[in-house]
Amino acid sequence: AASLRPAFFGRLAGRASARLRSRASSRPAMPRAFSAVASSDEQQVRDLLERIHTYRADDDSYFDLWKGWTCRPSGNPASQEMMKAMMDSKDVTGVSGDLIDIKILDFSEDRTMAYSAVVASAAFSYKGTPNDDVYVFTNVFKKVDGVWETVWGHRSTGRSPDEDPPAPWP
Repeated sequence: AASLRPAFFGRLAGRASARLRSRASSRPAMPRAFSAVASSDEQQVRDLLERIHTYRADDDSYFDLWKGWTCRPSGNPASQEMMKAMMDSKDVTGVSGDLIDIKILDFSEDRTMAYSAVVASAAFSYKGTPNDDVYVFTNVFKKVDGVWETVWGHRSTGRSPDEDPPAPWP
């Protein structure tokens, strides 16, 4: 099984670079049986992305979806327990988020790992100061016992919804 080793990320980056260099080349058609599994995997991860990036303050199940760590815009990594404690504090109120667009979603050849880049929004108040951010979030997923889990996430610094959206995308 693939694991989160530098070689895995090197392969992912190499595949992404190759795709950027040659957008005209198409992937060979997958056999029918594999296509069904592939689309099932893709739909499962898309559904997970929707649930992860669309949330409201009263959603108690939100942190149950996260199995890994998140690197915050400050660059500081936080476990999901740490993120939950931060969001449960009285300093953070009115939390909501929406998935705007899935820009990139790709899978390892053995379909045990995947990565994504999405554009999402978050609205909240921190110590009374309102925040309304549009940001990019990258996720790394791992298939564990047939179930996709997010094992790593990284959130960019937010920008105002009035600013141009993050771009360009491959």
